[in-house]
Amino acid sequence: MGEDITGKLNADGGPRIPEDIYAQLRRMAARELGRVGGRRTLNPTALVNEAWLKLASGEARWENRQHFVATMARVMRHVLIDYARERGAQRRGGDAVHVTLEGVDIDDLGSEAVDLLAIDRAVQRLGEMDARLEQVVELRFFAGLSLAEIAEVVGVSEPTVKRDLRSARAFIAAELDVPT
Repeated sequence: MGEDITGKLNADGGPRIPEDIYAQLRRMAARELGRVGGRRTLNPTALVNEAWLKLASGEARWENRQHFVATMARVMRHVLIDYARERGAQRRGGDAVHVTLEGVDIDDLGSEAVDLLAIDRAVQRLGEMDARLEQVVELRFFAGLSLAEIAEVVGVSEPTVKRDLRSARAFIAAELDVPT
């Protein structure tokens, strides 16, 4: 995402998202949805639109690119979790949305499908212990950012991001009772 993202968003002042930013957010959503296994009715466009509607309904002002990316990652996470809850409720819990953790930096948890709601609960518990670890997981897993992008958003070095992800993986694996 370009450095002038906050200027574009803050200057717009309306409920519309500039096309170039929308395309970048859509790619971010597509990466995340590619990790969600099984049949789904939520697509990248719907995910971005839902997240943007939640943000645009308030008086959001972006301090900088990092603030915007972190906020979008968090809102997209909440949209995905709400979606998973609705699907679980519709099917009375019998067919919850599952996520395959292969191909992401949390892949040390194993290749089996893990319930997205269980991951969210584990990430919330992680955040109670260490807010930065929660943010790093959120940016990697829910927003699909690279290590370099996460380092920039969080304001730490890439090696610190790698250490944070290792710690987070171990914590989440223990919470989910998944062998590492």
